[in-house]
Amino acid sequence: MLNGSPKGNVQNSGSYILAKAFVSGMKAPCEIRSIYGEDRQKLLQYISQFEQVIFITPNYIHSIPARTLDFLYDLPKGSEGQSLGFIIQSGYPESKESEISSRFFKRLADRLQYGYLGTVVKGECAGLAIMPERFGKLEKKFAELGAWYEEHGHFDETYVRDFAKPYAISKPMALLLNMTNPIGNILGWHKIMKANDAYHSRRDMPYLD
Repeated sequence: MLNGSPKGNVQNSGSYILAKAFVSGMKAPCEIRSIYGEDRQKLLQYISQFEQVIFITPNYIHSIPARTLDFLYDLPKGSEGQSLGFIIQSGYPESKESEISSRFFKRLADRLQYGYLGTVVKGECAGLAIMPERFGKLEKKFAELGAWYEEHGHFDETYVRDFAKPYAISKPMALLLNMTNPIGNILGWHKIMKANDAYHSRRDMPYLD
């Protein structure tokens, strides 16, 4: 498995938490390597020997982290029997937010002549790295998914469908979320920004300067 989170393989990385849960259900757990924590060319050469490679990455507003994207663009063409699989985790509740990345992954695998193992999308993971103790049920489900994958060599479609729910939030729910957003900012994001001495810069627009 390759972790595409900019945080790398650390305990406060949501992608790493789910990657560890995924391999914990295996009888022979696979490695978890960090795209951001290792030399790109050496890692590309290392993974070329494996038949199946799974990428797990966060989704940041319809896209994946830049270095992870660059790594994928550097992948060589696949050899016979090699396959790629993908797992996306995001803070958005709806899996529709990750649809663009999902389509890209499928086309990338096809273009580079790899087998395609599928893409798992799981939303509502915004608090995973902050409050991992509240996500025990999700980690258990990922362990079950990993156990199935080890035995069958592909993702269980039942889990894929369940993780993807809801595909889109309803209009009443969107209205409710917009109404409660200021409270969430005060109790959540504002608190985090203040703890990291970044609250005063919250409205900065560096790319417009």
